[in-house]
Amino acid sequence: AIPLHANALLGVFSDDHDMQHWVEQAWWPVKSAHAREIRAYVEAMWPEFDWSSAYGEFYEAYRRLVGPGHTSRSPAREALARSVAAAQAAAFYRCLGTASDDPELRRLLYGMSSEEAAHFDCFRRVFERHNRSERLGLLTTYRTIVTCATGARDVDVQLAFSRLNASHWYASAPFSEFAYQDFVSRMGEVVRRHLPLGPAMRLLFRPWLRVRRLPVPLAPAPAPCGRRPLPVPQMQLGASPR
Repeated sequence: AIPLHANALLGVFSDDHDMQHWVEQAWWPVKSAHAREIRAYVEAMWPEFDWSSAYGEFYEAYRRLVGPGHTSRSPAREALARSVAAAQAAAFYRCLGTASDDPELRRLLYGMSSEEAAHFDCFRRVFERHNRSERLGLLTTYRTIVTCATGARDVDVQLAFSRLNASHWYASAPFSEFAYQDFVSRMGEVVRRHLPLGPAMRLLFRPWLRVRRLPVPLAPAPAPCGRRPLPVPQMQLGASPR
C-alpha cells in the first residue's frame, strides 16, 4: 500500500519541492522494492498462502485510514510521525533478521533495516527544518511519538495480522494459530532480546513491551498519527517455526 502513503506525503509537502522530489525518486521506489521482495519471499516460502486475497482484503480496510485527505498534520508533525515509523521499522527489521535462522531472510531484513535508517535520517532533517517555523512544543512532540508508536501496534500491524488467518490458506496453515495479544507478546520478547533499549527505544517500543495495554477485541483502535479509527476484529495467526 505504499502509493497511499506516498500520495499522502506529496500532499502534505506540496510546498516543499525538495521533499517531493525525494519522496518520488528515493523513498517511494525503495519502499515499493521492500514490498516486492517480502511478497516474493512469502510466496516462495508458503505457496499455499493466498497472498492476493489477503492483500486485497487488507487494502480495502487500510486505504480508509491513510492517503490524501486522511490527515491534517502539518509538515513538521508529518515528518516527525514518519521518523517514528522509520525508526520502528529499522529496529524491527534488525531484530527479526538477528532472530531468523534463514540466511536469505536475514539478508533481506538487514538490507531493509539499513534503508529504513536512511529514511529516518531524512525525515528527521525535514522535521528539524520545518520545525524552525512551526515550533512544536515538547508535549505535542511527545504525544505525536507515543500516538504513532501505539498506532503501529493497534492498527497497522493488527490489520495485517488479521489477514493471515486460516481463510487465506489453500490448505491448513503450516503452524498453530494464536491470538494477536500473544503475537505482540512474542514480538516484545524479540525486542528485549535483540535491541539495546535506551530511553529513546523504550519510548518507541513501549506498546510492544506492555501487552496488558492492548485494546479489547472488537473495540475501536486508537487512530495512529491522527488517522481516523477503524474497528478491528479479534485476530489470529500462527507462529512459523522460522
